[in-house]
Amino acid sequence: MKILIAHFRPDIVSGAELAIADMVVKRSDGFEYVMLTPGEGKLADYYRSRGFPVWARKVQSRRRKYPGLHTLQSLWFAQRLKRAAVDAVLCNTFPAAGRVGTACRLARKPYAIYVREYIRDVPLHRRVLQKADLTFAVSRDVASYLQPMAPPDCICTAYDHLDIDPILQRVARHRTSGTRLMPFKQEHPVVGTIGRITAYKQQDLFLRAVPLILADVPTARFVIVGSAVAREQDYENSLARLVADLGVENQVVFLGQHADAIEIMSELAVCCLTSDREPFPRTVLEAQAVGCPVVASDTGGCPEMVQDGATGLLFPAAARNAAQNLAEQVSRVLRHPGFAQGLAAKAQGRVRATFGSRAPVLEVEARLRSLARLS
Repeated sequence: MKILIAHFRPDIVSGAELAIADMVVKRSDGFEYVMLTPGEGKLADYYRSRGFPVWARKVQSRRRKYPGLHTLQSLWFAQRLKRAAVDAVLCNTFPAAGRVGTACRLARKPYAIYVREYIRDVPLHRRVLQKADLTFAVSRDVASYLQPMAPPDCICTAYDHLDIDPILQRVARHRTSGTRLMPFKQEHPVVGTIGRITAYKQQDLFLRAVPLILADVPTARFVIVGSAVAREQDYENSLARLVADLGVENQVVFLGQHADAIEIMSELAVCCLTSDREPFPRTVLEAQAVGCPVVASDTGGCPEMVQDGATGLLFPAAARNAAQNLAEQVSRVLRHPGFAQGLAAKAQGRVRATFGSRAPVLEVEARLRSLARLS
């Protein structure tokens, strides 16, 4: 069975692309996956480095300025789908459907959309979802959010798979090397948050909790890993000002963008996720896999990943006293090492038995097998 996986951008390798790569690595016999990237670039290079077949071909989304270009490219691409004997197409993100949906219809090839975000409920988005043969929602929370926009019998929850062994190998190599990435001395427990700097991830909430945590655990230190895109630079600048206003310049460090986030996690005492609503944050799974205790917001897909009090701690990120709630949970982990170790061990075992097992892969493949029968 030949499945084409379509992507939207050629220049980034984010959680969505990493998750699909993890799934393809664990594919079942009889499945062949081909990656469609919109031209050459970082994404095509990444997939080739993993040994995956790549079609680097740009298909324009519908545009008012050149409405005929999309149709012409779709006609050409529909012929290629037929010649290549593709059984079905999986659009790895919602925007990718705009590039290949028309071609799939022209070629009479069924296609699915993997929705990994809370898309706006507008007529255009409803039409895109309703034209698809199947919609994968990355969490139950996303599936519930999509219910008003698409036929309910065409929506299913499909969790991302996490390939754990390469992560643990990286951690083992890092620990063997003796290198320390934290900018603080070993006696300081470090609390961190990792991800793109953007308003919905609420790094400002993380910072407002810092003085409260320090009042309880004075030795604690804090890092923010990630950077903002150009249009959100003002938000990142506001975080630097907030650090100064709070008087915690000596306790907080911005580490910027890092390719070695896994290694950083392995040095953290607590990994925090403070987003107001996150569909299914890969950072949480990675932290659990490396054995780092997690404190996450109680919204979005986080409660499906973290069993509160057993495999991590949740806090009400939308509450008026959210910073206080976050600080209390982080301090609870820092002040009780035995409790922290228990959380980490249970989380590590659960992630290996669930998201790190082949169960998510088999679930997606079963759905794709049924989808292909529609052609």
